[in-house]
Amino acid sequence: GTSDPYVKFKLNGKTLYKSKVVYKNLNPVWDETVVLPVHTLDQKLWIKVYDRDLTSSDFMGSAFVALAELELNRTTEQVLKLEDPNSLEDDMGVIVLNLSLAVKQGDFKRNSSFIRSMRLSDSLRKNQLWNGLVTITLLEGKNIPGGDLAEIFILLKLGDQRYKSKTLCKSANPQWREQFDFHYFSDRKDMLDIEVWRKDNKKHEELLGT
Repeated sequence: GTSDPYVKFKLNGKTLYKSKVVYKNLNPVWDETVVLPVHTLDQKLWIKVYDRDLTSSDFMGSAFVALAELELNRTTEQVLKLEDPNSLEDDMGVIVLNLSLAVKQGDFKRNSSFIRSMRLSDSLRKNQLWNGLVTITLLEGKNIPGGDLAEIFILLKLGDQRYKSKTLCKSANPQWREQFDFHYFSDRKDMLDIEVWRKDNKKHEELLGT
């Protein structure tokens, strides 16, 4: 069969945006851009998918993004697995988003606490005295133990800068093809830490190695 899916974006139970309906399609492409106002990062952005009917809408699954995990002024692709605790289906599909976190122009002084919560490094926040960029390209993994039984993602850490890769479906040889930019400070001797994590269906996360 087919569905007529649309998406709602919610914060604190309030719907901030509703997408258009894509009719008769199980692989919909919305291609919409929206700016959502966020006042604090200690909350989750919920993405809920519905199937529109003539008189009502059927719930098709939901996912969320923890806003505190987003990086400032960087667009990241998020592949989110849809879940419905009341459904007997194991695979509810995924939804793909490009997300970017930014501070509204003119709001830097007014939102100083908001900026601090973005986990910007102290040196960067105080004087912007970084000397260059270190670009890391994450290509693929090979023969990751247990990778075919759980979803795999990578954490990259340099000093107090932190990036998380997208989470890939079960594979011992995952391919990310992602690029990350770190600020370089000549007066520091930070080491780049690379951590490989697995995540099972119960949302349990386990460190596989560094």
